[in-house]
Amino acid sequence: MLSHALQNCPFVVGVHVSCHLFLCKLHADKSWQISVRAPPSLVGSCLCLKLVRVGVPQYKLRGELAVLECHYELEGDSLYAVKWYKENEEFYRYVPKSNPPQSSYRVDGIKVDHQLSDYKQVALRNVNLKSSGVYRCEVSAEAPSFASAQSEGRMEVLFLPTNGPLITGEEKQYQIGDEINLNCTSGKSFPASVLHWFINDQKVSNPRNLVYHKEVVHPHGLVTSSLGLRLPVSTDHFRSGSMRAIINDA
Repeated sequence: MLSHALQNCPFVVGVHVSCHLFLCKLHADKSWQISVRAPPSLVGSCLCLKLVRVGVPQYKLRGELAVLECHYELEGDSLYAVKWYKENEEFYRYVPKSNPPQSSYRVDGIKVDHQLSDYKQVALRNVNLKSSGVYRCEVSAEAPSFASAQSEGRMEVLFLPTNGPLITGEEKQYQIGDEINLNCTSGKSFPASVLHWFINDQKVSNPRNLVYHKEVVHPHGLVTSSLGLRLPVSTDHFRSGSMRAIINDA
């Protein structure tokens, strides 16, 4: 589980307004679908290759190392090859009888670390947004069974903002009847940040007080989000002479 929080950014004299940015928690669940193929004459007549599970991390941060695992049981068979694919394009294979046994192929977003890879796993260095996708492991056995098994999982690579959200439009002081006219812009991220305004710990949900701006997509796929706040100041907004507004990313 992964969480990330960026520091407060206070401003405004008289009316205290601060903003907080919280990134989502990432839960590395794994799911898989297994298919097994063997010649019809051998089905039901022998114990052969069985793929137990494939471990593909659901989320990784840009620049991290991603280790993809392929767990299988030979059940008396001899291993012929382990192959890895991204979106049906092969990028790594391990053939124990080859010299050297490891081979890798050029695929966008893929940098194989051969020192950390073998017949059970493949390690990807410095993952980026192009590394996101569906990964499939295919294991095949030698004669006489020639059995094969495959399974897949999806990985998403995330980019967290490098700085906190920027709030603009604030005034030094507010009086009853004035209108708060603020805008909050997130840092570049992927996926896009989802912004929420809070007044005195109460979420602003009235669409008349919110201004939704179109997301800005930057080169390399990073996204900036913006959310405006339009609110007339009333006595209900003040606690001990001050009001607190917060912008959250959930």
